[in-house]
Amino acid sequence: MKIIGIDLSGKPENPTGICFLDVHNLHFSTLFENKDILSYIFLKKPSLIVIDAPLSLPKGRCCLSKDCSCSKKGGHFREAEVQMRKYGRTLPLTFRGMRMLTERGIQIAERLKEEYIVLESHPRTIQKILGFSNLYEDLTNYFELPENISEHELDAALLVIAGVFYMHGEFMEFGDVDEGTIILPKNRNINDILNFKTHL
Repeated sequence: MKIIGIDLSGKPENPTGICFLDVHNLHFSTLFENKDILSYIFLKKPSLIVIDAPLSLPKGRCCLSKDCSCSKKGGHFREAEVQMRKYGRTLPLTFRGMRMLTERGIQIAERLKEEYIVLESHPRTIQKILGFSNLYEDLTNYFELPENISEHELDAALLVIAGVFYMHGEFMEFGDVDEGTIILPKNRNINDILNFKTHL
């Protein structure tokens, strides 16, 4: 099982957390430029990629600009964000920071989808569903973690976990396939699914 989680930043000058699950072990990196993120992925050749960023636009929109005529046709959210509200809240895609993140996420995902399975998820909601209160300490119950790990890399680890649940068929999917979906883990069989330490 090879899964990459990407806690994508809205701007290349800000750190993007990367987590790579290779069989039973997690490996962490912090990258910045799109080309470096893509090069890392192409080198690792994962079976699945999970990204924390909107990877599509709301129906009816060609962009997220408030000055474009499409702003009268499409809203601020996709159906995926609306459906998952009982589990966790997300910001409107038209907020400035979210707009930048969405544009970057779409750009990277379009390139990756040529060769890989690419899914979208949301770390804070994953954490809430799994009941992790202290993210670092809770993750050490299932994985060996370095001491100097960043918050972005920890969030990327949550995305990997969502990917593991997806591979086991223990996931929820929200949204419209034609518009874009978000996956989240089901809160069940956590110890059975995240049993990597038993293989060390």
